[in-house]
Amino acid sequence: MKPNFFIVGAPKCGTTALSDYLRDHPNIYFSEPKEPHYFAQDFEKYRLTKTLEEYLSLFDESTSNHTAIGEGSVLYLFSSVALKKIYEFDSQAKIIVMLRNPVDLVHSFHSQQLFSADEDEQSFEKAWRLQDIRQQGKHIPRKNRHTIFLNYTAIGRLGEQVERLLAIFPPEQIKIIWFEDFVKSTKKVYIDVLNFLGVPEDNRTEFIRINENKTHKLRLVGRFSQKPPAFLSNVALKAKDILGIERLYILDTIRSLNTMIASREPLANDLRAELTEEFADDIKKLSQLLDKDLNHWLVTQPLNS
Repeated sequence: MKPNFFIVGAPKCGTTALSDYLRDHPNIYFSEPKEPHYFAQDFEKYRLTKTLEEYLSLFDESTSNHTAIGEGSVLYLFSSVALKKIYEFDSQAKIIVMLRNPVDLVHSFHSQQLFSADEDEQSFEKAWRLQDIRQQGKHIPRKNRHTIFLNYTAIGRLGEQVERLLAIFPPEQIKIIWFEDFVKSTKKVYIDVLNFLGVPEDNRTEFIRINENKTHKLRLVGRFSQKPPAFLSNVALKAKDILGIERLYILDTIRSLNTMIASREPLANDLRAELTEEFADDIKKLSQLLDKDLNHWLVTQPLNS
């Protein structure tokens, strides 16, 4: 069995919630972990599986009851190679894309980068203004896995990313989900996705909020637990081999105890206006590509997430 649908992005657009809802459906098998990033060969440090055999093993427990088999690597949409690789893997694959106002996306993505220790500048505004110098290789966080993800402008150019997708996959194999619709009408969107995947409705009525904004209670502990020193990682790998177990749970426990849900500092009005102007042309491109009126993205206040 191999995957036949992919949630390809964008990050911070509700993909974790949707994948968790789909995972519970009796006719859907969803990979664990959610984001193997196998096809994102340009982001090697994010790939959890490096060979086709390892990748397909993620779906070993799927059965003939699972008519929809999927995964949700959110960097595929941004990757310059992943979508083409997926098409080569299965030209009939169904693609799910979740999109939101890029201003809110990059603000939220910065928080995620902080939590994963790929970013060390606590202020989003300062991180935004560091973009150019960081692309020159300066002021790079010590534990950052890939400097491109410090380029928040590139991350937010959804029009460019969707344009690349439409050049590879036919429209009938693509399902676009707007984040604001997902927030306001979660059940309706969920049923639409089931119909797209060709599985029956399961009468689900509860849609709890998942993957709220997280932060570390203690930053130092957070950086240690997210990106432990290399020598400790090597010790852990050897211990797992000796004990014959798949994972050690010490770091998981530390991460859990050190994590809390917290609201992000709202964007100042002048900064929001600056970002909106930066993304305006790309928003217009996205609007034209998908025949969707997105003028409200240029004037509206952000949705909480």
